[in-house]
Amino acid sequence: KAAMGWESAWAGVTKTVDGTPEQLQEVEDGLRGLTAVMPAAHAEIAGVAEAAGQLGIKTDSVVAFTKTMIDLGETTNLSANDAATSLARFTNIMGTSQDKVSNLGSALVDLGNNYATTEHEIMEMAMRLSGAGKQIGMSEGEVLGLSAALSSVGIEAEAGGSAMSKVMIDIASSVDKGGDRLQQFAAIS
Repeated sequence: KAAMGWESAWAGVTKTVDGTPEQLQEVEDGLRGLTAVMPAAHAEIAGVAEAAGQLGIKTDSVVAFTKTMIDLGETTNLSANDAATSLARFTNIMGTSQDKVSNLGSALVDLGNNYATTEHEIMEMAMRLSGAGKQIGMSEGEVLGLSAALSSVGIEAEAGGSAMSKVMIDIASSVDKGGDRLQQFAAIS
């Protein structure tokens, strides 16, 4: 029964992860190896890997990405699938190299541990701020840090993220143009 369960779960992975037979064998071996060291079932691990493929994670990064997402699912208030979806989209928006996902996971956990907010709230806010953050040249760490600060004072992602994005773009535009508007922002700051 366990073998049949794995084959079914693995079929989902092969639908979304592209690669040569050798690459796919490496992915399968890597995912099966995770079951020996991670507190997650085969089906959950394969489900996260399947989501990784759907979200555009490269074949050679699927196992490491899956491990990081399972870790986040076990140590934060994010589920592994929610973490996978949020972080994959965040890295796509920000242009982050896929081999840096574990760094983002570590930063997210550290912020959640040291601010009056949760990893879920930080990621919600980061998703709202990432487009504007990328547009004005912020790094991934700066977006996550600002997201932690905003969510820790009770600003909700839906309204606050949109408003902050508008302000960030407005400030960047004023910096580019100079003039009275920039002077007003400087005085307020």
